[in-house]
Amino acid sequence: MSDLVQIVYVSRSTFTTMPAELGIEPSVARILAQSRVNNARRGLVGALYFGDGCFFQCLEGRAADVDRLYAALLRDPRHTDLKLLSRRSIERTRFSAWTMKYVPLDAEMKTLLHELGQQAFDPYRFDADTVTRVLDMLTRGSDIEPPSAAAAPQPVAASPASATAGRGSRWGWAGVGAVAVIVAGIVAMRAFG
Repeated sequence: MSDLVQIVYVSRSTFTTMPAELGIEPSVARILAQSRVNNARRGLVGALYFGDGCFFQCLEGRAADVDRLYAALLRDPRHTDLKLLSRRSIERTRFSAWTMKYVPLDAEMKTLLHELGQQAFDPYRFDADTVTRVLDMLTRGSDIEPPSAAAAPQPVAASPASATAGRGSRWGWAGVGAVAVIVAGIVAMRAFG
């Protein structure tokens, strides 16, 4: 018998949502980036969807590791109202290629919500069949990468004439501040998925 489990849970974000960048809300992008790092370290895989301020997340891995992470998630201040929709033993992971897959299912999700008679994404109203349908959609959908510091334009090398502090790159002190914000966000996200 396998020691692997799959859980699906939903929660509501406690942060104010901002316009999406490259298809991902900025706070969700930071959570996603850190989840990928943490899940790789923990040996966990899964998938995430975010819409209308709600998370729908699937986590898979060894039971003890999944339970430990879920206990940490219950204490995470970036979301509230966690509700476990399903927990089951599995023989193999469904999302084995992704430490945390993120799929923006906007068109497909809108179609599903229309079929369900819902105006907004409210996974608290999903029954077992709908949970399975969303998992199938996440499995089929294409993963997208969150924006990261690595994808940002790199500073231009300093020339001898511009070696004064803060002027050695085209980003100056603003670039240093932006990197500090990104690093602080990642450090703050360590507990999340």
